[in-house]
Amino acid sequence: GRIAKNGDRLEVILPASSMPTTAVESLQNGKTRRILVIGQGTAAVAGQAIAGAIADALANSTITVEATPATELSGFGLVDDMADTLIVAISQSGTTTDTNRTVDLIRNRSATVIAIVNRRGSDLTDKADGVIYTSDGRDVEMSVASTKAFYAQCAAGQLLALAIARAAGCSNDQVEHELLTALIDLPTAMRAVLAQDKKIAKIARSLAPQRRYWALVGNGKNRVSAAEVRIKLSELCYKSIACD
Repeated sequence: GRIAKNGDRLEVILPASSMPTTAVESLQNGKTRRILVIGQGTAAVAGQAIAGAIADALANSTITVEATPATELSGFGLVDDMADTLIVAISQSGTTTDTNRTVDLIRNRSATVIAIVNRRGSDLTDKADGVIYTSDGRDVEMSVASTKAFYAQCAAGQLLALAIARAAGCSNDQVEHELLTALIDLPTAMRAVLAQDKKIAKIARSLAPQRRYWALVGNGKNRVSAAEVRIKLSELCYKSIACD
């Protein structure tokens, strides 16, 4: 229900509960000067992808966009007045202590907070000005950095990026339509990859055991993918893996 058809093209429609009026007005009148995307662990990696999407969408504006772990922001990035800052806080469970504590600190400094979260009724949903949910609320995973959560956060972040660009007056209808079409087509592409499971497993069995040291490498936005794969590999294989 967050993608609507307007004539021959698709566009994002986020309700006020997700994109609060205060955030829209601040973007429209130029009061928002920077956007910070925060999270911890896998959510912080998703934050890198989301910050990249927002930066692309706002390429023709003067708004600065940055992704940072919540602990880095609370430890080193706070200023007394953050009224010019829009915070995008990401959490699967909505109970991540580091993220929620940082949200408390920045709310006390007049920043606006939009949360991307899975669990309804969680602490983060109460603290945020607007919430974009990544499920229908029945999926209450706790402390599970699941791949589906990562993908859902990135998809929700792409919707938010397009909504932010529209509010800031720098949206591109054609680009928005193409991105939303690609999002809708994404599950089909994922099924095509998963259908190669046996082939991928054969490659993994023949190569991975022969190597003692592993590293993930990526450039540009592909580095975000590398960082997420590194987390999944290290969790599954109990190896310390570099990401470059």
